[in-house]
Amino acid sequence: MAHSGLRTVAILAASSLTLFAMAAVAPALPAIERAYPDVPDVALLTRMVLTITALFIALSAPFAGFLIDRVGRKPVLLAALALYLVSGTAAIWLNELRDILISRAVLGIAIGMILTTATTLIGDFYQGESRNRMAGAQIAVMVLGVAAGTTLAGFLADTDWRLPFYMYLIAVLVVPLVLFGIREPETTLQTESPRGLFAPGTRFPVVRVGMIYALIWLSLLSTFVIPSQTAFLLPEIGIPGAFIAGISIAVFNVVGAAMAMQFRRLRVRFDNNVILAGSFVFLGIGLLLSASAESIPQVMLGMILAGFGFGPLMPALNAWLLSVAPVTLRGRLVGGLTFFQFLGMFASPFYSQPVADIVGMTGAFALTGLGQITMGLAFVGAAISTIFFGGMGKRN
Repeated sequence: MAHSGLRTVAILAASSLTLFAMAAVAPALPAIERAYPDVPDVALLTRMVLTITALFIALSAPFAGFLIDRVGRKPVLLAALALYLVSGTAAIWLNELRDILISRAVLGIAIGMILTTATTLIGDFYQGESRNRMAGAQIAVMVLGVAAGTTLAGFLADTDWRLPFYMYLIAVLVVPLVLFGIREPETTLQTESPRGLFAPGTRFPVVRVGMIYALIWLSLLSTFVIPSQTAFLLPEIGIPGAFIAGISIAVFNVVGAAMAMQFRRLRVRFDNNVILAGSFVFLGIGLLLSASAESIPQVMLGMILAGFGFGPLMPALNAWLLSVAPVTLRGRLVGGLTFFQFLGMFASPFYSQPVADIVGMTGAFALTGLGQITMGLAFVGAAISTIFFGGMGKRN
């Protein structure tokens, strides 16, 4: 029992490093942009300090999934933590924006390995209700890490934009937890004949997995406007300051974490269609409120509602995939999920920034909110169909 508890702590601690690494620098983006006024396309490149990490998480995740299925979970996780430490803190001493972008790309490789391994370990060691509980807890610690990170980073960035990069040293504390808390799952130690996803005898629901991948991409494409663009939205509506932006993003993530922790209870009462419908509707309303805000309280209310929707979204999709993934392909399919999740994050500014250039950042938030409400209404229809005709939601 003691070892099981330490294993849980180790998996959740490793998971907490992932989105933390993405959002810890978000409040510093305006200051980084001001630090490089002579760099061509500095506005886009500054956003890429955040999102290039997401691109390389996406690109590395399928390889990480293959690697952990072949080499093992624990060795890959330990190597990833070492890479995280080096690349995460590199911007402390790097001077060129180009070099910082390279270090952030390497950080993305490390995060792709960490998140894919941690999620796969949840599938290895937990089943049924305990898996739903861990899926919710994993997302909760991830977004709580973002909340703590953005709050502290906002305070540090108002002093010096390099200070938030010291926060990546926290990974030092996770290494001993992984060393002593995680053993290699027995299923990964068995000899397995190599075969492709579509080889005879390899069965999994292709359409369902593809649907999950598409949903994760669309979800992060739209939702990631909050951490990537809130620091630019607030000055447009008359609320300047990196610290307020950090607090706003933190509120979104704290509420999201609280709701993620309720995922197991929600899953007992509702199927996936109902959960996804509510998630998208609340996200959309929150973005609309933030876009139309005239005061800090209205911004915070918008972030609360958006967090209320975001919390159950990720554990629902993660648990759904784990429930249909065969054990011999689990790492690779989770790697695919991580790929689409962070590809959506990376693509988000390429969607939101051109829209903002045309209709302003408030317009970009409003249009994104309307799009999410539309997705939510589509799942309302799917939920009604499930009630009357049966469907995929209850079985997953």
